[in-house]
Amino acid sequence: MATKNKATPAPSGKSNRWEVNRKRKLEKQLKLQPNNEQVKLALQNIHRRRKTPTNREWSKSWIRIAKLFKLFSGRFDRSIMSSNQAVAGSALQKPGKFVQQSQKLMQVSDKNFFSLGARLQGGK
Repeated sequence: MATKNKATPAPSGKSNRWEVNRKRKLEKQLKLQPNNEQVKLALQNIHRRRKTPTNREWSKSWIRIAKLFKLFSGRFDRSIMSSNQAVAGSALQKPGKFVQQSQKLMQVSDKNFFSLGARLQGGK
């Protein structure tokens, strides 16, 4: 079975919709501003301006790590994924909501530490 070459444009107008829309917008702007030289230059050189991103933001391993963080700490800061070690390190040191709750429970005064009521109310 022969495959279609993706480099050649399709005969339908669907593949160059962006080109038609861009030309229409530029012509509309030229009508509003007839002395604008930049619009005239842009009309002469209509090309695709956006390159599709190639690297994925979320890999399968990062999804698993994020789910583990969410499970154990109650949150996942996206700064943990940063390639900058200082940013990632500071994001790792931020306590989650479960850690904050356990720290509140640890702030029980010494004399009431062993009473059941104090432990149930979080030391209050």
